[in-house]
Amino acid sequence: MNAFQIGRSLSMKGCPYDNVVAEATFNIMKTEFINQLNFHSLQHLKLELNDYANGYNSRNTGLI
Repeated sequence: MNAFQIGRSLSMKGCPYDNVVAEATFNIMKTEFINQLNFHSLQHLKLELNDYANGYNSRNTGLI
C-alpha cells in the first residue's frame, strides 16, 4: 500500500472506539488480502481488491 501511496483514514490515536468497525475490517483485509499478494501496478491492486471485496461480501452476508 505504501508503494501506491494508499493510507488509512481513521480517527486520532487514543480514540479506538470511533472506528472499531473500520479498524477491524482493515485488519482482516490486511491479513487475508494485502499480505498474501504482490501487486505489480495500481490497476492490478484495484482488480484484485474488487475480487476480494466481492468474495468477502458473499462469504460474510448475514453474519450481523
